[in-house]
Amino acid sequence: MTFKSKKILIKEKPKENCAVFGVTCNDLGYSVSNIIYTGLIAQQHRGQESAGISILKTGGQIYTYKKKGLVSTVLNNKILSTFWGNIGIGHNRYATTGSEEYTTLDYIQPYHIKNNEIEFSMAFNGTIPNYLDLKKNMEEMGKVFITNTDTEIAAQFIASIALGTEDWPEILKIASKFFDGSYSLILLTPEGDIYAMRDPLGFKPLCIGELKAEKRNIYLVSSESCGIDAVGGKFLRDVEPGEIVHLSHQKDIKSKAVLKRDRSALCQFEFVYFARPDSIIDGVSVAEARLRLGINLAKKDPLLKDPEFRKNAIIVPVPDSGRSVAVGYAQEAKLPYAEGLMKNRYVHRTFIMPGQAKRKIAVKEKLNPIKSVVQGKDIIILDDSIVRGTTTQQIVSLLREKGGAKTVNVRISCPPIVSACYMGIDFPTREELIAGRYQILYGNENYIEKVRKTIGADTLRYQTIDDLIEAIGKTRNQLCLACLTGDYPLKSVKEIAELENSIAMSRIK
Repeated sequence: MTFKSKKILIKEKPKENCAVFGVTCNDLGYSVSNIIYTGLIAQQHRGQESAGISILKTGGQIYTYKKKGLVSTVLNNKILSTFWGNIGIGHNRYATTGSEEYTTLDYIQPYHIKNNEIEFSMAFNGTIPNYLDLKKNMEEMGKVFITNTDTEIAAQFIASIALGTEDWPEILKIASKFFDGSYSLILLTPEGDIYAMRDPLGFKPLCIGELKAEKRNIYLVSSESCGIDAVGGKFLRDVEPGEIVHLSHQKDIKSKAVLKRDRSALCQFEFVYFARPDSIIDGVSVAEARLRLGINLAKKDPLLKDPEFRKNAIIVPVPDSGRSVAVGYAQEAKLPYAEGLMKNRYVHRTFIMPGQAKRKIAVKEKLNPIKSVVQGKDIIILDDSIVRGTTTQQIVSLLREKGGAKTVNVRISCPPIVSACYMGIDFPTREELIAGRYQILYGNENYIEKVRKTIGADTLRYQTIDDLIEAIGKTRNQLCLACLTGDYPLKSVKEIAELENSIAMSRIK
């Protein structure tokens, strides 16, 4: 990668956290569009910006519909009634950029590629950091692009490989050797096949299931197991890191290839925040992992040893991802659990809203303290993470000034986020990460105290990395902890991270 391409990538990192869902049925007269809708609705938490669907018409033609908005708005009954077919895929999207161009149809998935040589539709969740190198190589071969996303580049790259062979598992296997990234993708062909692939390090979750009835057999692929549960399906297993799975109503489910690596790198943030609590990822219950995160925090909290404090203390979660952690903390601390913050359920997840200004406004719209619960109390508030610090600062202020809390003590289930993510989560730069910025300014010994003062908390404690790993139930060599440690599993990312980190340090200091 040239220095020029590094500069572009720093400016335009294509990062997203999305959901994919695919269905194939052996009943040619059965329409799967409503199943796809339900599977996407169950995974709405993974992306609120846009949604789309691709359905294979009997006879081999793929039809795609996609639009900006929530699943229930985009895929309404009027739309679903026009999409008939027994095989299809769907996608929810969250783009981390606030630019308007990223909301046009060209940027929304599924990405349907059709030219005089080939046709397929692809739903993609992830990031390919070396996408500019791939783009440059294809442009030298005369390829023309209409967007600036790694999704289009990945699809075009796959299409280029397909010119040399019709063996889809082999096509995807070759592509995966060039995609140095974090991703799960599903691909629909005109022949009625769905192929699912997870990157060799397994950053992003992906699983398969089935829904068998007397009249038909249905096979499912989903980012999270909650999507399979929502349609009444049976969870079969996770797609292994590096595995390519073929789903067919004629040939059932077949594993076609597994590209082995000496380690895996499942994103720890799936357990801390992104995934739904009722999902199971790589054999680990998200709800149980969050419960253990809360227990671990309480076990090492010196505040709980103060008998006077305990007399007036209550445990309050930040809804919704703080609930399981707060239950675990309260269980271990033997203190009362109370819902002290009311959530407006019509305001969606602030962390995955594009744009800092929107996030700040949404916090006030989203949360309101229940004064009768928190007034005069010593609050121990449990949340999943502190990223930029703005949200936590506002919550502390709400509890103290509007709720009348005596003290507000913040406990975070994730360790300090000190490094940018290049594998698909919106941690833009170290400069914007409050812990990362303060670590540079004040050193390892003092930066957490500086974070505490900034957010206005009486006390602040984070999860330790060792306790996080223990709570998830994986080994250090099975998780991506890059945002916590600065140690990146991808070769293409290490150089970029070092360059951006040096730029951040020079600007901050």
